[in-house]
Amino acid sequence: MSCLVLSCPLVLSAVFMAGGGCGAGTVGKAVRPTEPTAGEALGAVEVSCREGASDAQPLVVDMTSSERVDLEVAMKEGVAIVAYDCKSMRLLPACKLAGTYKFAGVSRKEEVVKLNDQGEIAANLPFNGVKIAGGVDRGAALDLALVLIGKQSTTISSAGKPELTGRCDGATHFVRSASVGAFAVDVGTRGEARLVADVFGYGANAKSASQRQSLNKDGELGECRAATPDDLKPPAQCRSAVRLELVPISADAPPVVDDSKPPPPPEPTPLAETCPAGMSMAGGKCTADTAVPFVCAPKDEAQCEAQCQNGSAGSCHNLGSIIEARQLERGADGSFVQTAQARNDKLNKLYTTACDGGVAEGCDRLGYIRMALQAPRAEQLDAWQRACQLGHGPACRTLAEEVLRSTSPDLARGRGLLDRGCKLGDPFSCASLAGSFLKPRSGAAPTPDEVAQGVVVLKDACDVKRPFACRQLANLYSDGKLVARDEAAGLSYYEKSCETGDTLSCLNAGLMVFAGRGATKDAARAEALFERTCPSTDAGLSCADLAKAFREGKVVPRDVRRAASYMERMCTAKGIGCTEVADMYLAGKDVPKDRDRALKMYDDMCTKGGGQSCMKLADEITRTDKARAKELYGKECGGGLIEACDKFKKLGGDPATVKRP
Repeated sequence: MSCLVLSCPLVLSAVFMAGGGCGAGTVGKAVRPTEPTAGEALGAVEVSCREGASDAQPLVVDMTSSERVDLEVAMKEGVAIVAYDCKSMRLLPACKLAGTYKFAGVSRKEEVVKLNDQGEIAANLPFNGVKIAGGVDRGAALDLALVLIGKQSTTISSAGKPELTGRCDGATHFVRSASVGAFAVDVGTRGEARLVADVFGYGANAKSASQRQSLNKDGELGECRAATPDDLKPPAQCRSAVRLELVPISADAPPVVDDSKPPPPPEPTPLAETCPAGMSMAGGKCTADTAVPFVCAPKDEAQCEAQCQNGSAGSCHNLGSIIEARQLERGADGSFVQTAQARNDKLNKLYTTACDGGVAEGCDRLGYIRMALQAPRAEQLDAWQRACQLGHGPACRTLAEEVLRSTSPDLARGRGLLDRGCKLGDPFSCASLAGSFLKPRSGAAPTPDEVAQGVVVLKDACDVKRPFACRQLANLYSDGKLVARDEAAGLSYYEKSCETGDTLSCLNAGLMVFAGRGATKDAARAEALFERTCPSTDAGLSCADLAKAFREGKVVPRDVRRAASYMERMCTAKGIGCTEVADMYLAGKDVPKDRDRALKMYDDMCTKGGGQSCMKLADEITRTDKARAKELYGKECGGGLIEACDKFKKLGGDPATVKRP
């Protein structure tokens, strides 16, 4: 990535020269190399961070050339990791998180962001903003001309510290995406309105050649303006990272999400607070200035209403999210105070305003509201199309599904939209794209070219540890129906999927190793995989599959004691399959007969509301504890179980007297 730096103000020069980014030339006295006095500083604002790590969207136009190269390398080698605290940021190049970024063009956005005081500079320029802020003279401001034409995104939506490798001390966030394009930084005057071309030095009101020595920029405005959302890669001189999307790293590894099937329609979600405490997003920057329209706090309905009316598109979206998530109110007479129609009409207006203001999430919600209002299909699709063009991956998938479900499906367009959604970081788009190649909706067998393309998509997704992709690749290579059978490859992909926490893949890998398929038979290795399939704590439904395999003895030698052990683990951890385990102990099937243990299990399940267990317990204790058995039959009779009523009556009870729920 080339850094086209003409020159820097003196404080910028001091900062950027450290990275080899600027010459020493300076013009004027707008910026100073030393800290200003209290009388000289303009509107200094104390920057304080919100409690706990939070999402953030910092600008990175203050990076030195060497820092920018380090970021580019980190994003090529995996997912970039940073230490961020709302007013400073440090890239951790030796800290690694497996993953990749892909580029997708978006609708071009141009804006001039004016940073008016030290607080705004420090909050919005986290790499070197504090140094820069200390040298801004009274009456001066920093003008940032930003041109955004695309995003580099990863499908990783959450990450935990156990997934990190390398030197990661201080790691707080990972880079979910980077908005790319070009930027120009110039010293301006507070209150002066400037155009993007002027700050870049090309407009009619641009400074003279000698004055433009204070300009710092990366990229060419003309190349950016020639870019389109359909471009497969950014122009050579319009690919610099301008703004990052940072997501906090959790203490623990995130739970496994099965993204093999698209999720239901998303719940309304407000825009996250990404600025330091006491600041809000307004005009593309974090600011404490409440005189300008700013994005409201996500749960403050009154503030959202006021700021929406004041012209904040983000606040209109947040207000819509609050209203949409709230249940319809009922009056004293039981009727709805506001009808669904009236509410949806209001939401339609709010999300239209948000969408028109460039809020991609607002366009996405607008599509669903128009669907609820039974608006013409073209209007629904238009909303999702706008959201997709603005860079919202899930909207691309929604639009693709609509295109592919139509009476005249456009397969090429549908796949193109899914590919775009995948590149914008939506893992469900990746899954649907692979499915469109490997399982064509026509019902016909996929062509060799379609299989090859589907495998490429799955391999890319598996590389970033998407469980569905690794598992599906394992299935493909194990059964050999669409690709050449390769059990070694199948086992490898099952183990990769197992590493993400997919217990079914752990089971399949363990069974293959136990039977010597795809690898040398290795009982110890298989046992370790079985332990991941059905751990002694937090056991899940995969234990039942593992127990079934050992009970049936079709793919592994029959081992009924091992099968019973796995079933009991599941019962102990999840309370699932307990009746079957108790039956086994009662009958001595596959395990030593133990009536007392069986009765205790029935009793525990009965206490938790298990009707079947209550009946079995009562049947077993009718002779030894008639009173308790009668009580249990009466309880189940009250629940409407005819068999329980009959047995209750045989023990002298009157079914007419039992309490009904």
